[in-house]
Amino acid sequence: MKKLDLGKAIAATTKSTFVNNKLISDEQVKKSIEVLEELRMFIPPLGAEEFSLLEQNILKNGCRDALTLWETKRSAIEANAEYPNEPVYILVDGHNRFQICKQHNLNFSVQLMPFNSKEEVKDYMIDLQLGRRNLSSEQISYFRGLRFLNEKTGPGKYDRSGHWVHNEPNASPQEKGRTVEKLAKEYNVGASTIKRDGQFAEGLSKIEPTLRNEILTGKKKIDKKVIQTLGRISENIEPITAISEIEKIVEASALGVKLNIKNSKSEESTHDLSIWMNTLTAKTEKVYASRSKEDFDNLRNTLEEYGAYLGIL
Repeated sequence: MKKLDLGKAIAATTKSTFVNNKLISDEQVKKSIEVLEELRMFIPPLGAEEFSLLEQNILKNGCRDALTLWETKRSAIEANAEYPNEPVYILVDGHNRFQICKQHNLNFSVQLMPFNSKEEVKDYMIDLQLGRRNLSSEQISYFRGLRFLNEKTGPGKYDRSGHWVHNEPNASPQEKGRTVEKLAKEYNVGASTIKRDGQFAEGLSKIEPTLRNEILTGKKKIDKKVIQTLGRISENIEPITAISEIEKIVEASALGVKLNIKNSKSEESTHDLSIWMNTLTAKTEKVYASRSKEDFDNLRNTLEEYGAYLGIL
């Protein structure tokens, strides 16, 4: 995929903005703005305090910065669109400002930008976020990882949910290696860091958006290595909604238990779960103490029974 030159894109758009009056406040366009969930994941979430400060600022001073929209046709975002030539305006930058303005019925301006594809939009959004200074180390890792996945997979290998399509024959080891080396040089980090970033982003993509945002803002705590391990698990997993779920999946995978996650029972008896967890803990300790095949098999059988009990195997 050809790398989008962010500076040139902004310069070209700014020029056309003044020539074609693209910086607009047309009510029809603003009413037609659409938000794509697969693009929202490229926006770093704001903590409650940060969002409150932004809201107060906009209420006091108005929304001074224009929202950036991708001006395209319906066919660019829907494969089998009923009206493929219908004009659409996709929100690219300004998701939090858009939410605040809608909530308080405030006026805002929009700036239209042309892109050739969603992949080009994603590249632009990632570069835009990485150019900002208020990102945490986890968020920087996440966006570098998204960039790696986006470029490594290329057209046709990045599905509509934003997940990397595993075992895609077109993504050869040589291609992946070239992408790693290129990004490592660009971001002045080691190749292994880029690979771990990709695993981190892949793991986060398997997590339900609300929980993913809470992890990225630090509201929910979990070891980054656990998320990276989740990213290496190739089984199909429904969006994960709890930290405890992530830990169960990673632990089961480490012990060789094949996963096919479905909806687990929403509520279980605390007493019954305590018995299961105590049993698992005791058998795990025995495996580490003896390292015998018999003890390992007993633990694996118990895990499989536990998974069946919860309805996840």
